[in-house]
Amino acid sequence: MRIDFGERPGKVAADTFQQPPWTRSSPEWLTLDKQLDADHLARLIDRSVDQLDLTPLWQSYSGRGTPPYRPDLMLKIALFEIRRGRTSPAHWDLDTTENIALHWLGMGIRPTRSVWYTFAVRLQPYLDGFNQQVLQQAHEQGQTSGKQASLDGTFVEANASRHHLLNSEQLQKRCEVLQAACQADTQDATAAEQPYWMAQSADTRQRQLEQYEQAHEHLQQRLAENQERIPSKRQEEKHVRISVTDPEAALGRDKLKVFRPLYNVQLLRDVDSPFILGYDTFARASDTGTLVPLLHRAELLSGRRPETVLVDSGYITALDLADAQQLHVALYGPWKENDYSEPETTPAKQLSKDVFLWEEAAGQYRCPQQQPLLQVGVQNRPRSLGRTEKLAIYRADAATCTACPLKARCCPRSQSGRNLNRSEHEELIEAHRRKMATPEAKALYKRRRETVEPSFGDAKQHRNYRRVHGRGLKKAKAHTALTVLAHNLYELVKASWGAEPLPEAT
Repeated sequence: MRIDFGERPGKVAADTFQQPPWTRSSPEWLTLDKQLDADHLARLIDRSVDQLDLTPLWQSYSGRGTPPYRPDLMLKIALFEIRRGRTSPAHWDLDTTENIALHWLGMGIRPTRSVWYTFAVRLQPYLDGFNQQVLQQAHEQGQTSGKQASLDGTFVEANASRHHLLNSEQLQKRCEVLQAACQADTQDATAAEQPYWMAQSADTRQRQLEQYEQAHEHLQQRLAENQERIPSKRQEEKHVRISVTDPEAALGRDKLKVFRPLYNVQLLRDVDSPFILGYDTFARASDTGTLVPLLHRAELLSGRRPETVLVDSGYITALDLADAQQLHVALYGPWKENDYSEPETTPAKQLSKDVFLWEEAAGQYRCPQQQPLLQVGVQNRPRSLGRTEKLAIYRADAATCTACPLKARCCPRSQSGRNLNRSEHEELIEAHRRKMATPEAKALYKRRRETVEPSFGDAKQHRNYRRVHGRGLKKAKAHTALTVLAHNLYELVKASWGAEPLPEAT
């Protein structure tokens, strides 16, 4: 749908928006039009945005105050900039004064820097809807079926320092100092010397105190989550820290092994086309628990759930296999190994669980020496996101294990006999491992690195999506959505311009 300026959608009147300095018949615009190649990226962006129904965005303006710039022109500029790797509204402000392609796209408009930041915030609620339109058009045109997809995640830097991370004790002390300073501000008794980290004026100190109090709330949540972990995974309280400039960001090691605040970007890419079917951003330092949310996102955005999903080992757990079965999705991925796993070259320190035979009728395991392991209890093992996995505990007779010739290889340090855990979803695990051992599954799984991995390379290297341009999870999600929209729109319209990729803007 092409939105014509003369017929404003909904209840928004035409005089609500500023008339751009130029029209398509203006001499200035025609001069620039002659300078742009026929296959220039700006022309593709112009055409692609005209195919979107921007009615919700148009109607988000109240019609009061100073007439704003037309949102369709501003969206075209923003998407063009994202394709060029210019991710910040500050970049958009600078480039609209220097780049002739942006003059051509925006009909000569020159929004100020603050207007660009305001527009970026206004755009956030509508990005999913625009991506939905693109994927629907791609499906209707036969460009994507959405039946097979590959899923992976990557870390991007949060817009926060990695050098000033505070634990509970440090944060509490700063809050107390800030509270005292703010109290002194109300009595005009501010101390002449302040700590290096404290804001310089009374107003900014008050905002800083509010920011620190929000960080304290997030830190308390992390401490509670830490206490719910099993003892072997639990951190000391002093090692549970947070970034006060972006308290929502997770702390972890990025691809370069640098410990910092970061966000986890997940993409679900179509195997048979270049379209991204689902995306989301999480404040989480691992991929665990992101499979089901991404499947639901793909169904929301593309209108259909993939039948087959290629993943790495981070998404293959007992609970993930159970969730996939319930959603009628076939997962393809290695069990407890990844692309960097190397074949074992040294003997295992302990006999693998694989050499123990499960006897379904008797409900017990049998060891290589034909001795039984009987069930002695059940554990509800905590997993990520508040989930639990039920594990049955099986144990051999202690006296038998002590006299066994395989004790040194089976249970060298145990005094109570060899233990084995059996998940409530053990049958799904075994069936998955058998499936992944087949040549067909191995051949299909190889396509994962050919699809989703290049999408991350494109986003980071060509779209400069290595760092979030705003602070907070909401802005991180919007940054991801805008990057995906620029990609999917480009791929949608490119197909009608010919098979060869169009050149990037310079």
